[in-house]
Amino acid sequence: MRIKYIFIAILFFTFNSSIALAEANKSKQVKLDKACEAARQVALKPRKNEIIHECITKFKKNDSVCQQEADAYNGNRINGAPMFYELPACEKAFQFRKQSTNQQ
Repeated sequence: MRIKYIFIAILFFTFNSSIALAEANKSKQVKLDKACEAARQVALKPRKNEIIHECITKFKKNDSVCQQEADAYNGNRINGAPMFYELPACEKAFQFRKQSTNQQ
């Protein structure tokens, strides 16, 4: 009978530890993903400025419309991967995701 309770306690501890690890990994992944996206936005800033300038001068749209168009730009390319996911912050986020997935 005593062994049964010890076994249950071990299972309970293991289960709770697994949940805690999963939550910690999820929290870290969110931070890494945010760092990646922040780095991407810095890298995309010059292109977004070009979009605003072209929108105002070439297409004669108002500033707010051009700003919205630039804000919506995410570095997507036709038939290609989005830009700047090769930045160190993004590589770190991808590596952590891959490592966390392999541990499960």
